[in-house]
Amino acid sequence: MTSAPSLDEMHALYCLALGRVAALGPEGCAERVGPWLCIDAGLGISKFNVGAVVDSVTRPRSALREAMDWFEARGINARLDLRGSADGAILAAAMVEGFNFWGREPAMVLHPLPRELRPPPPELTMVEVRTDAEIDLYCATDREEFGDQDFQMAMAARAAEIPGVSMHLALLDGRPVARSMGIVSGTLAGVYNVYVAPSERGRGFGKALTSAAVAAGVAVGATAACLESTELAFPLYESLGFRRVDDYIVVGTEDPVGGR
Repeated sequence: MTSAPSLDEMHALYCLALGRVAALGPEGCAERVGPWLCIDAGLGISKFNVGAVVDSVTRPRSALREAMDWFEARGINARLDLRGSADGAILAAAMVEGFNFWGREPAMVLHPLPRELRPPPPELTMVEVRTDAEIDLYCATDREEFGDQDFQMAMAARAAEIPGVSMHLALLDGRPVARSMGIVSGTLAGVYNVYVAPSERGRGFGKALTSAAVAAGVAVGATAACLESTELAFPLYESLGFRRVDDYIVVGTEDPVGGR
């Protein structure tokens, strides 16, 4: 049996996945800033402007100021995704600087992988997204709840540029009702963007789309899977065998620093 992925390996894949929000807008970018990966999505939306620690930190307040200066220079709000296991000193410094607690996202791992993954409900048609028409359907999955399909198209196009990405779609009577994304690095499969249309929730579709992303990883040699959950989705992933190994503490400033 292969060993379980380390927290560092899981965090590295998480930071790779964050790249899918970089440059969604014309002024966006991702940069290494001291010990940080700093991302400006170019949308002027705080939750997509993310800083994550990628190197060791010896002077937490100085390191935090590096990230804050980068975001302030770009005239945007800052969000920091900080690991509970490794970034406690940075978190404390952020609280002193007036950052606000936004939430906690459990980091979860599935290892060893089950011999047989959960089959999808028989009423679903499962599609691995490849064509432009399938990308359109993938992006339309959340139309019931959100109206910004241009944003979803930009996200999908950006994600497709990341090595090891697969996108998965579930159709019900020809309608897109659920989706997910997998990103594989080495032998670790990350599960992202799991979404089920509100009118179809509670029918096992989220489990099916999570399993589809894991299965895509297994097909190319993955021996473990990981994801970052919301507290609401935690029971779903736990029922599939994922276990909590860490938390991302999400903090941010409430108002835009500049005018964008």
